[in-house]
Amino acid sequence: MPKVYRSDLNDVYDVTQEEFDTLFTYTDEQGNLVEIEGGLSAVGYTTDYKSLGKNEDGTADTSSGSGSSGGTDGGIDYSYALSVANTLYGFLPESIVKKFAEGYVEYGGEDTLALAYTRRSAEYKAEFGWLFNDDGITLKMSEIEAVGVMESYKNTLKELGIQDFEDFDEDFKGMVGNVAPIEFQQRIDAVYDAINNRIPEVRTLLADYLGTELDDATIFASLINPKIEDKVLLGAIDTVTIGAEAASRGYTYSFAKFNRLKQQGMDLKTARQLYENAGSFISSATAIGRDLNISTLEQAALGDSAAVKTISRINAELASAQGRSLGAAKEGDELVGLIED
Repeated sequence: MPKVYRSDLNDVYDVTQEEFDTLFTYTDEQGNLVEIEGGLSAVGYTTDYKSLGKNEDGTADTSSGSGSSGGTDGGIDYSYALSVANTLYGFLPESIVKKFAEGYVEYGGEDTLALAYTRRSAEYKAEFGWLFNDDGITLKMSEIEAVGVMESYKNTLKELGIQDFEDFDEDFKGMVGNVAPIEFQQRIDAVYDAINNRIPEVRTLLADYLGTELDDATIFASLINPKIEDKVLLGAIDTVTIGAEAASRGYTYSFAKFNRLKQQGMDLKTARQLYENAGSFISSATAIGRDLNISTLEQAALGDSAAVKTISRINAELASAQGRSLGAAKEGDELVGLIED
């Protein structure tokens, strides 16, 4: 079982080999599980205590001639400072690592001051400006915690087959410190559950519209990210989700037809309620000798007065013939029953 050390910590830690070089997990102050890919070796820990100028128990080696600073006249050598920076913060961008090394030299090997120097720099703010609280001074969490949270977000999307995170990066930055990884997982699960059984219909409609077939991961990424929708689906997602509701119940039209319904005011909620009930209502109308088609129901759902009157008459005949209403009725100028208010 490896013993591990870090330059800024005067202690030694026993960890498993897997925790050191593969995966380390811990619970942060908000109670979120954070995973560090690459283990503790990726975030500044080492098994070589001598390279840090420490004793085996993790305390500083103050013996004569230890020479841990790498300097020649009591100062800090930049190459040594850079090696310390890479050991502690090698998981951060190179510009940040170099800035920490500068601070380490500037403040004579004082880790805390070097880190403060780094966080005040323009390089740091360019990379991690999103990590500051509103006061512009304090941080929402440490860099390693933020990187861990971002990785958790990405892992959630990887489970859905999404591998390209470029269009998600800015959103992730805004979420850090505000949306816990478990909350993000729950949000994505909810969207996935709502659309997963409609993916085949969505894929078919998009192929009709775009002239090319998209994979499921791209379709789902478009559903949860407006930037990807604009870029890949060209703003078509409302239309294809309406179409998917219809297609899943056997009403298959072209993209252009569903787009016209959307432009007339059809939304996903109305489409879901309409197409879910349409089949049984049409069957009931046929049973009493009335010729009713889905187009009439669509227009009625959108408020067309002639279509609403047709449905009201059919419903009245059904009520007379069977002694009960089977779902649609006119209330004022509104068609109720076939779709919810």
